[in-house]
Amino acid sequence: MTFYSYNYLDEQNKTPNLLFIFVSMILVLAVVISGYLYYRNRTDNKYRDLLIIFVLSGALFVGINYNNYEKQLDVTNKTNQTLTLMRSVAKSKDVSAKKLYSNSSALTEGMLIKDGKKIYRVSFDTNQNSFTLTNVHLVNKDNVTYRK
Repeated sequence: MTFYSYNYLDEQNKTPNLLFIFVSMILVLAVVISGYLYYRNRTDNKYRDLLIIFVLSGALFVGINYNNYEKQLDVTNKTNQTLTLMRSVAKSKDVSAKKLYSNSSALTEGMLIKDGKKIYRVSFDTNQNSFTLTNVHLVNKDNVTYRK
């Protein structure tokens, strides 16, 4: 079983997809350069062809990665809900949220929150507006890993 710290979950939300940004910038730069070269040499069709290739490559790249972007946005929203829950638990237990661990990055029925040596099972109402904490004990404490 893996427990994720508050800081770990918070940092996961902040990391952008650097590869997507890097490739996008290269494609934009290639479109601008080939567009400029085509504008200066309108009689030379190789620059027009390059411009078309780069524009279509950019459209294809954005189209493929749009689905990944939406998935990442969904994961970010779920992680933010977990962070909100952890802040709420920290407030109710009068501890720092940075000392809490969760075994899930998304709100799920039966997820565990660890506060020091105490572990709580989280139960939600039907629309996840309120929760109940129940003190639990792990059967095998040797199988627990922590991501800080």
